[in-house]
This record gives sequence, C-alpha cells and structure tokens, in this order.
Amino acid sequence: MSRQRSSAMLVALVAAAILAGCGGQGDQRPNVLILTLDTTRADHLGCYGSETAQTPRLDAFAAEQAVLFEYPISPVPITLPSHASIFTGTYPAFHGVHDNDGFYVDDELTTLAEILKAEGYATGAVIGAFPVDSQFNLDQGFDTYNDDYDEDWSPGEIEARTPLSFGFIERTADRVNLAAFRWLEDHGDKPFLLWMHYFDPHQPYAPPAPYGSMFTIGYDGEIAFVDECFGAVLDHLETKGLLESTVIVVVGDHGESLEEHGEPTHASFIYDATQRVPLLIAAPGEGFARGGRVRSQVRTIDIAPTILDLLDLPVHPDMQGTTLVPSLEDPSISLELPSMLESHFSQYHFKWAPLRGLRTDKWKYILAPRAELYDLEEDPGELFNIASQRPEITAEMDRQLAELAHRVSSTVVDRSASTSIDPETRAKLEALGYLGGGGAADRLKDFPSHDELAKMPNPLDGVIALHYVNACSEMLRTQNFVDALGIARRGVAADPENYRLQYLLGQAQLGLGNPDKAIAEFHRAARINPSDAATHSMIGRIHYMLGRFDEAREALETAAELEPNQIEVLETLGMAYARLGDLDRAMERLQLAINLDDGSWRTVLRLGRVQADSGLLEEARASFQLAMTLNPYSPEVLGTIGFFYLQTGNPEFGRISLEQAYRVAPNDPAINFYLAEALLQTNADQALVRDLLERVETLAPDSPLAAKAQGTLEEMSVSLP
Repeated sequence: MSRQRSSAMLVALVAAAILAGCGGQGDQRPNVLILTLDTTRADHLGCYGSETAQTPRLDAFAAEQAVLFEYPISPVPITLPSHASIFTGTYPAFHGVHDNDGFYVDDELTTLAEILKAEGYATGAVIGAFPVDSQFNLDQGFDTYNDDYDEDWSPGEIEARTPLSFGFIERTADRVNLAAFRWLEDHGDKPFLLWMHYFDPHQPYAPPAPYGSMFTIGYDGEIAFVDECFGAVLDHLETKGLLESTVIVVVGDHGESLEEHGEPTHASFIYDATQRVPLLIAAPGEGFARGGRVRSQVRTIDIAPTILDLLDLPVHPDMQGTTLVPSLEDPSISLELPSMLESHFSQYHFKWAPLRGLRTDKWKYILAPRAELYDLEEDPGELFNIASQRPEITAEMDRQLAELAHRVSSTVVDRSASTSIDPETRAKLEALGYLGGGGAADRLKDFPSHDELAKMPNPLDGVIALHYVNACSEMLRTQNFVDALGIARRGVAADPENYRLQYLLGQAQLGLGNPDKAIAEFHRAARINPSDAATHSMIGRIHYMLGRFDEAREALETAAELEPNQIEVLETLGMAYARLGDLDRAMERLQLAINLDDGSWRTVLRLGRVQADSGLLEEARASFQLAMTLNPYSPEVLGTIGFFYLQTGNPEFGRISLEQAYRVAPNDPAINFYLAEALLQTNADQALVRDLLERVETLAPDSPLAAKAQGTLEEMSVSLP
C-alpha cells in the first residue's frame, strides 16, 4: 500500500468517525463487508453489459462507488470449494475442497475471518443456504455464523416450504438482510468483518413478485431481486453511518451455464458461463478509481489478499492470490494473472473424467479426454476448439498448467476430504457386495495423468445425462414423483453406470411411498459408487423410518465410517441405538454430532431425551436448557421439557412449559394431551382438562394418543361423585 494512499485513507476514516458521532465507530480501522452472490454470472448484470437486466443498485454502485473488474475468474463452479477459495485466498488444489459433498474445510487452513478476528475485528456471517453450512467448517474465525435458514419465516411459511433442488435448504436475500442488520446492531460500533451470502440465483428460479413475471427466465428475476436487497444493505449502512468507513466487496462464487455447451446449470464444465463472475470492490478513502473498470483478468483468490492490503495487514504466506490494490488505484494496470480452473464433479458423481484448465487474458485451455483450446479474444463464447489447429499453443498451455498445478497443490492428497476408507471399512463394503471404485475413493486420488484421462468418459459427451439429472431433480423438488421416476428410468437406461441417476431413481420411489423399492434402488446405486456415504445414509434412514432399527444401525454405521462429519447420519444413528436399547452408544453418536455443530437444537434435544432414559437426569436438564436457549419458542423443545418434568415428579414446572408450548402450537395433539396430564396433576380446572382431551380425539382420531385421552376421560367420569 502506498504511503500517500494510506495517509489519505486514515484521514478519511477519522473524519467519518467524527461525523458519525456516537453512532459511528470509535476505532478508525475500516470495516469489511463481503457479499457473495451464489450462481451469478457476470454478463447478466447491467453493469457488465446486459441490456435486459434490472440491476440499478449494482449498476450505480459500480459507476459511483466501486471499481468493476470485467474478468474475475472463479477457480471452480461449485459453491463450497469456491467460497473456500475466496476466504483462504488459495486454489482448491491447495485447500483440498473440490465439491459440496464429502469435504470439510481443514482446520489447518487459515481463513480471512481468523486473521481479522486475531486483529480485534468482530466477525459475523449470515448464510443463505446449506452448501456453506457451518458443519462444513468454513465458519473458522467467525464469532457468529448464522445458518438458521428458517429464521424470520412464520410457522405457516415454514410448513409450506418444500425441499429445494439438490436438497438445499435456502433462505431468501431479504431474510439474510434481516439477520445481518440485527448483527450490525450489536457489532457495528467496532471494526467488523461481515459476510453475507445470497443464494437466490441458484436453481430453482422462483423470484418473488413482481420479478417473477418481468423476465423471459426466472434466473434474471432472481438477480433483480438480489439487486433490490443489495440496495437495502447500502441504505442500511448509510443510515447507520457505516457506508463511508466500510470496504465493500460484491462477488459471484460461480456462474450458471443456462444451456450453454449443453449444460443446464453448473458444476460439470469450466467454460466462462460458470467461471466468469462479477466482482465490485469499493474502499474508503482517497486514491481509488471509483467507477473505474479493470480489463485484465483477476481471480477470486485475489480477494482476501486485497482486503488485507487495504487494511495495512500482511498477506498470509499460504495465500496464493495477489493484491488487487494497484488496479483499484489505476484500472489500466495489467497484472497478468493466469487462473487455474477445475471441476471434479463429474468424476465424483458420474464416474466421468475430471477437468482442469488454465485461463489467461487471451487463451483458455481445458485438460480433458479431448484437449480444448479457445482464443478468448476471437471466440469469447468458447464455441470453436482450436487445439488441433494450434498445437504449439496447446502444448505451451499444457506445460504452464502442469507447472502451476504443481506449484499451488498441497502435498496432502486427501486434505479436507471428510472421508475414511480403512481396510475394515473396505471389507465391510465388499461383504455387502459393493465392489468397484468411486465416491470417497475418488476423493483421495491425485488428478489423473494424460494417459489415464484419455481413457475416461468425457463430460462433454454426457450432456444428455446432465439433462436427465436436472429434470429429475426438478420433478423431485416439486414433488412430481411419477414424472421423476419416469425420467430417472429413461436416464438409467441411457447411462446404466450413472450413479446420480440411480440415486435419483431411489428418491423417486421413496417419494411415491415405495420404501422397499427405494432401498433396492439405493443398493444398486451403492454397487455403482460403493464408497459414497449418501446411499448408505438413505438406506439407513428408510430402515429407521420403517422401524427396522438393526438394519438402520448397520447402514448408518457404514455411512458414518465413510464420512465421519455428517451430522444427520450421526444423529439418526444415535436414535437407532437408542431404539435398540444401547443408550451408551446412542449418547456417544449424538455427542459426536453436537461436537460438529453445537448450535443444532434438535440434536441437543435428542441427547437430552436419551440422557433422561439413561437416568442421567442432571445431564438431561442441562441438555434441555441448552436446547431451549438455542430455540426458545420451539413447541418441540417446550413440550419435551414439560413431559420430562412430568415424568420426574415436578408437574408444576411441567405445566408451565407445556402451557408455553400450547400457546405456540395449540393444534399439536401430544401437547394437548400432556398439558391435560399436567393440569390433572396440579388440580387445575377439570373442564379445561376435558376440553384438551377432547381436542386430542378431534386432532388425532384413531391414534394411540386419542385412545389414551379417551381412557383418561372415562377415569375422570368414574371419579365424579
């Protein structure tokens, strides 16, 4: 950082603090706000040349406050690894996260949040969707990591929501804003790092009114809604006197193909449709080219080093990115930053070849079973592969890619892979008939050699299968299970070794209410991809649902051995052990899940139930208290606590808790029944007790609970004088 600009920034920040008065910041260091726009390609924003986009706030921000980078490149077209690159300033080859599934950010990595926290910054994140959930360990260094996706939804809205495509749980950008603004109320009086994650542009494209009817494709409506929400963030910062003292970074994690090169969405290919993202950076102080546009290529791995440079902090030695501060001062500077690209998605999910690439300002080279070379100046759409026509350029790009990959790769092959395949686990898989490679085994491999790659299926030849996968996923999301089943069957017929299609076939059967047929399909998927934990997890969960707890335990143990960091697997496994009467193992598995995410109130609540069943009453009380602290208005938490006190001879406390639960969920038959029991034990109004028991019969006729209610009513009648 130049001495002149550093001094100018300091003067500006001091002035901003004085003008802000008591509502501003006492500390003169600038704040940092990072907004990541999931699945957002640059050319669908007005400031990047789109004539149909409705992005007035982003456009004005780019023109008046920020520097716009025209060619920022993401190293990977997948959410978790791309965010890991943003926050560590390293390539996936170094941080080791290559997919959303089966990876867990290594504790040994250093994140931007950890660095700023050590410098005294308040650090907070508000997450829009599950792919960057705290269980994947990207929360390193964040004091607050808000991934409560149901926060700010009404009970009716939560009930009406259905699982989204690919099983992702999402909250919309306006709800992300609400949580972020609350965080700023508590932490805006000291230097802060706040990361906000908008997931909206990700499929399914379902923008709210009026944006849903304004565009040819819903994707552009989602971006327009995100633009509105970003504008609200700027307005909030200005109102709080924080706008002029905050470094603001807006960046896409990856783009969306939208059928380019035959890809419906993203993840399999590394063309610019998914790798070129928007990047806008605004910094407080003088000396920056506000409204400037940087033409030369940069990388998202350059963001963390840039922020550290802006704060006059040293760049961490592991970071592989480069500070972009010179370009913020003079956009005409060419930094000549080549970018390595990758996608292992097709290898992990379809047993096709992985891809690796190198992009410069002029050339794009893709190392694949058939090498690809594109002249980006003459062919920005990457339509004409000239690898065979320009063999000398192809060879040189291949050499440079190999050199860069060697330089930036970690020496630990399985870094960040949340996978374990020891001899005992492998023997179990073989005993179950699951032979072959794939899944977790692929996550432990180096990138294949040229000869190995040439023998693997080319993802570019599998676009029909990608369409089957996408169409089936959409049918499952909308609960159209009949069509999902038909699409999955046609896809499997066309590509019998496609693990993902076979897995979707199992999900369709489950949706149709055919659990045993679903189990059979998941077993077939496991034979294709034997060491992927997802199939074993699904088999175990279905067995648990059917009351086959021993079969559930066996499948879930296999899943947990393959991927030890899956919270849902550990939680269900713990409950299976509890149903089998092995309470010690149940508590052990549930505690492992809590160790991974101590904010999971459901897991804490279940641990408390098992502790109570084990006679560990004080431990159970502590767990129940923690669950109530984590989710104080949950009828499940309040009802469980009330029942616990009834069972342990404290009906008065039980009644108080159950009354609170009743106020939240008056139509829950169990809460009605146990509240009636508590009122009986505390000699309350008999008429109220009768009313509650009669409601149980109305709410859950022919249920065991209704039979109990009827029995209690009959006893009350007999006891009358």
